[in-house]
Amino acid sequence: MIRNDADIVEAFVRHTLRLLDHLFVIVHCPEDGTDEILGALGAEGLPMTLVIDDEPAYLQAERLTWLARRAHAALPSDFVFVLDADEFLVPDERQSIEAALGSLPPDVPAARLAWRTFVPTAEDAPGEINPLRRIRHRLRDEATIEKVVLTRAFEDDPALVLDQGSHGLLRIGAPAARLPLPALAGIGLAHYPVRSAAQIANKTILGYLALLAAGRPHAEERSLATHWRRCYEDMVLRGATQGMSEQQMVAWFHGRQVQWRRDDFVCDPTRAPDELRYAHLVRNDSYATLARFAEHVIRKRPAELNRMRFERPFRPGAPTGRFRP
Repeated sequence: MIRNDADIVEAFVRHTLRLLDHLFVIVHCPEDGTDEILGALGAEGLPMTLVIDDEPAYLQAERLTWLARRAHAALPSDFVFVLDADEFLVPDERQSIEAALGSLPPDVPAARLAWRTFVPTAEDAPGEINPLRRIRHRLRDEATIEKVVLTRAFEDDPALVLDQGSHGLLRIGAPAARLPLPALAGIGLAHYPVRSAAQIANKTILGYLALLAAGRPHAEERSLATHWRRCYEDMVLRGATQGMSEQQMVAWFHGRQVQWRRDDFVCDPTRAPDELRYAHLVRNDSYATLARFAEHVIRKRPAELNRMRFERPFRPGAPTGRFRP
């Protein structure tokens, strides 16, 4: 499920399709050129299926559970990887991936893939447009966060659903706790969540607003949007990022009060042999992207003027009061 990832989506598609057989993508209301790039990649004849989602609200868990089952019905598969556009399978060797998957017990519905989070540093080449070539350092120590890869046993159990973020599986009707799943050894995901100041602004502001647009109950919204809400309030309400350098914004997004030190990183670049052909389609302007998002939401949910009424008539000379439509 891809929204505003124009700066990395081409690298993601080319990398993933060197390793896996087919790519199913929900194109979720992008405003930054992502849809044009995906269309151009599809026109090359790459094995991918695009599903257009015109709903501005962020309904990731529901949409991806649906997509995983529809993808399996369209193209029966041994495994379905649930990936974001900033996640790259490593090592990029089909043999290594098959060996890791072959070690799984036959009855498990999914397995866990660990993140390796990459972070921009002062040593990045500023003129390099491919994020995999530009961002070469990952965190030496980080909290364990994992994503799932689904097996055929998932397809056979309609009560299983992905949780928000695709970090685990839940069972409908059971307590809201992730199912225990085995970890996959030997492979992982190179994760590039932040890549520039403009991309961080888009990710923070539009990510949180799209979660609000889902209209979830308050308690559920707060549990899902904790990180997004913290970043949004810091950036928009408190102006915490004004005057920050790009390195300071990266540290802020990851919840750090100070910047990383040099020994916090490991230079471990992801192999990136693919040349990017569609960088000219990227519209990396956070102001314009936000404006297009706002316009899309307004057009999707217009006011209903024929229902506008006042509770009581205006009385000339009466004290000023509140009138509720």
